[in-house]
Amino acid sequence: MTPPNYDDDLLHLAHDLGSRLLPAFENTATRLPHPRVNLLLGVPVDTHNSTCTAGAGSLLVEMGMLSHLLGDPVYEGAARRAIKALWSYRDASTGLLGNVIDITTGQWTNKLSGVGAGLDSFYEYLLKSYILFGDDGDLKMFNAAYRKIKRFMRKG
Repeated sequence: MTPPNYDDDLLHLAHDLGSRLLPAFENTATRLPHPRVNLLLGVPVDTHNSTCTAGAGSLLVEMGMLSHLLGDPVYEGAARRAIKALWSYRDASTGLLGNVIDITTGQWTNKLSGVGAGLDSFYEYLLKSYILFGDDGDLKMFNAAYRKIKRFMRKG
């Protein structure tokens, strides 16, 4: 169902925005995106290098859908690399992710874990991405995180 006289105007705007966001995903040794990007100039030179887990790992639905609509895998690929990078930095003993990570070193600057602000969208997007795109890896990560949260998180 397409409205009469519609010419993909919103898709063109989304494509432009996605392209302006891509520099955030480039040139980091950790594959984690920069937390700030200037939509005119790219990544600011004086930007700080720490980002919350949700900020770095909750772009897959939007970037993935943009890739699917455009037939261009670059946007989904950037978001997936960020999610896989975050996943690789889980704590070795608990399997949990911290709340804030340095994108240049991969070191957690805030090791607190949970399901609240700074983390919740990461988990939410894993499940939504599986539902939307059917990638079994998304569901596996979600289920593994869910099991670890149930095991290690305190109640109350």
